[in-house]
Amino acid sequence: MIFDNQAKIWGGSIVGLGPSFLGYLRLKYCLDALRCTQGNILDVGCGGGGFAASVKTYRPDLNIYAIDVNKRAVFSASKKFPEVHFKTASVYTLPYLKQYFDAVIGEDVLEHLDDPQKALKEIHRVLKPRGVFHVFVPLEGEWYTLHNLLYKFGWKAKERLAGHVQQFKIQNLKLKIEKFGFKVLSVKYSVHLFGQIIDVGYFSFLSLFKQYLNIGLEEKLESWPSVLRLAKNLLTVAVNYESILFQKIPGAGVHITVVKK
Repeated sequence: MIFDNQAKIWGGSIVGLGPSFLGYLRLKYCLDALRCTQGNILDVGCGGGGFAASVKTYRPDLNIYAIDVNKRAVFSASKKFPEVHFKTASVYTLPYLKQYFDAVIGEDVLEHLDDPQKALKEIHRVLKPRGVFHVFVPLEGEWYTLHNLLYKFGWKAKERLAGHVQQFKIQNLKLKIEKFGFKVLSVKYSVHLFGQIIDVGYFSFLSLFKQYLNIGLEEKLESWPSVLRLAKNLLTVAVNYESILFQKIPGAGVHITVVKK
């Protein structure tokens, strides 16, 4: 099975600032990064638009724009979240003027790209001087992660089911970002041991039983029995608090905030 980024609409659920949400820390750290930002914000790789809409919910003063290459996802997002300016576009060729945005955000984007450096160059172009760029990136190339260990034994579940074609290491990621004139302001880690076990177990289960979700897990769970949703909430709370406790210790994911020099 080859991952098809046009077949899935992920990220269509609103995220809240509560630890039972799968995207809780991503939203929290993103809002922290935007605390002093005003004006125009671009979400690259927005999927179904839920994250962009969540930022707008907590920061209604911001003008939120969002792009994705998935036409179906953008169409769905435009219908569900009219308060956000959605557009079908590639992060390699952003349809915006130079220095148009005060900040750019991206959650789970760079690991899907064949040429992340081309995307970083384009993001740098549309950002204003001193503009903020905040991203969450999996660090599945790090030696200490369960993902990296399994990759050595031929595990391909996240590549096939989630389209992760890049396995980043933190130092290489920083070098790629700094190469384009960004200065690192903040680094926080998540997806530690318990989080990695859950993540690897989930994708291994999908792969073993040949399951293929065409919507995000949060949305899929809405149709599950309440006892399973409760179990998911408890596990998510545990994973999130583990990440908060160890946010300064390298994990399998990084929330990194940089500024354009």
